[in-house]
Amino acid sequence: KQWYQRRVRGVLNYYTNYYYKSNLSIMQNDKGEIVDLYIPRKCSITNRIIAAKDHASVQINIGELDENGTLTGKNFTFASCGFVREMGEADDSFNKLCSDAKILQF
Repeated sequence: KQWYQRRVRGVLNYYTNYYYKSNLSIMQNDKGEIVDLYIPRKCSITNRIIAAKDHASVQINIGELDENGTLTGKNFTFASCGFVREMGEADDSFNKLCSDAKILQF
């Protein structure tokens, strides 16, 4: 197990060093500021980082309404990782998040 961990760590270090030293990987905007290629999301329920390969993850945007029932342009964003959805706990967790944000009332 230790040799495998050392091998994986060595491969990751090699690719990380290549990634940061390569001129092709640096993305800059018009002002010359470096911008990231990928910004990971966090699960709203477990606070885990949602991986790029987590194809079971979902993001739900709930629009805010005014007293007349029209959209105000603001929204509440909740993300769930595939781990929570696989356990079957996503619906209860979304209900709790919505009640904490005062969207739902029980």
